[in-house]
Amino acid sequence: MLGVWMWPESVRRRGAESVFALCRRAGVTDVYFLTKGLAGTAAFLTPLTPPVDPERDLLREALDAAHGRGIRLHAWFTSASDRRFREEHPASALTHYSKGPHNDVVSIADPDYLGYMRSVLSDLTARYEVDGVHLDYIRYNHLIYGWSESDRTRMTSRGVDLGHVGKLMEDTFYSDDPAKKDAIFQAFRDGDEDVLRLAESRRADVLSFARALAETVRSSDKGISLSAALMPEGAFDELAFSDLHYGQHYADLAPLMDCLLPMAYSRAYGKGGAWVREAAVGTAKHGVPVLVGVHAYEGATGLTLREDTASCEGIPGVEGVCLFREGASVWTFLRGRSLCVFNPLSTPVTALRITAGEETVRIPCRIEQDEEQEFSVPFRPDSVQAFAEAREVCAALFADKDGD
Repeated sequence: MLGVWMWPESVRRRGAESVFALCRRAGVTDVYFLTKGLAGTAAFLTPLTPPVDPERDLLREALDAAHGRGIRLHAWFTSASDRRFREEHPASALTHYSKGPHNDVVSIADPDYLGYMRSVLSDLTARYEVDGVHLDYIRYNHLIYGWSESDRTRMTSRGVDLGHVGKLMEDTFYSDDPAKKDAIFQAFRDGDEDVLRLAESRRADVLSFARALAETVRSSDKGISLSAALMPEGAFDELAFSDLHYGQHYADLAPLMDCLLPMAYSRAYGKGGAWVREAAVGTAKHGVPVLVGVHAYEGATGLTLREDTASCEGIPGVEGVCLFREGASVWTFLRGRSLCVFNPLSTPVTALRITAGEETVRIPCRIEQDEEQEFSVPFRPDSVQAFAEAREVCAALFADKDGD
């Protein structure tokens, strides 16, 4: 499998036929198409949610182009971030420990928001032949959030001593003493019962939300695949950060899903391929097929992307990788001794560097946004790097499936 996350802006600007023709050339098997994003608008036409573009059904365009090329399309939902719903329903906001409601993020424990999400998913699955539904943001965003009065009441009912936990929160996030900055996480590691109950409470909220959405998708009885994008911290043995901050526990969510996608964006964490492999192995141990999310946007390069992708090979249970994201990296295609380069970036690509073993060649060029150029190369490269003046940008290298 080769997946890509895709924003609807690609289809709106370049046209679905052009976008998915490139995906086919790259060998993409699965596209995770952003169907409802952070703003709360939808890429499909529904009476329940304002559209991204009122003149176009971008999901329909993407579906037709994908299925015409044998590519599976998954409707990607940023589940718990919804600026529009938050504005229309102020009480739904996720609440900061001391500063009050968040402007954009809704609480996954809000029953009205859950009902709304279920309605949107039901409408989608009834009218569109998507191959999958892909849930993102099925989590809390940070331990400092999730502290409304109803949240605190729920914690108390689950046995959390809010006085004790509150002291640890104050030490961790508000103390001037550097030695206390890890207080609540260390308490988790030390087996503090109230902190463990706090983590379990947040996990219960996330699981309840995810289970309800999963039941809605399964009820369509169309064999729609269900997948989840997960923060990578939960793939490792140390779970204090993941369980407390996110409430996103892999063992809780795995039984609900057909595929797990850990977002192992290496350079965002200052890591390399070994870390990506560890995240992949840690996810696969939960017994659900894995597609590893790899860093293919600002901060990555052609070399780091190659390293991250190679690190996922040969791991039982890992079906492939998923690039985040289409439109954020230069795509290059090998066709014999020709290299075709497509640039979706807003800045021109002004140089390429191709490498095979000890051989390296620099190719001056100028490739504007949404332009493709073809170059004859003296050898068949195993890596391609792309530059926008002095800045290196991410480049992905593919064998051209339409010509090689």
